[in-house]
Amino acid sequence: MGGRGSSSGGAGGGSGMDVTHGGQTTRYYFSKKNGTNYYQRGISGTPEPTPGNMSAREFRKRVEANGASVKSVSASVRAADAKSYKADRKKTNTFLDSADVQMGGNRSGQRKTTRGRRGGKRRI
Repeated sequence: MGGRGSSSGGAGGGSGMDVTHGGQTTRYYFSKKNGTNYYQRGISGTPEPTPGNMSAREFRKRVEANGASVKSVSASVRAADAKSYKADRKKTNTFLDSADVQMGGNRSGQRKTTRGRRGGKRRI
């Protein structure tokens, strides 16, 4: 996204934008890979190709033409969002890993154990 070229600016100089339409705000981030423009909703969103392969600048113009207000999001804000997302995912993964251990380890073993318990109760 850096550099001096005409397509290096992203969404008007930023790497993303906050779009407010109908009182609801959505954050979009943009990227480009192999000539295809991608957008994603929020830092945890899945990148999807933009309609008609439009650039972030074209996306912004179209959104503004539809009556939404747009605010640029800087690269530093995106980096901070990514950092907090990674920290949250690390805590979540640690919690889920400990929950798996408490439940007995691997899932196939858990299914067999559960079926055994239920079968014993039902005298199958």
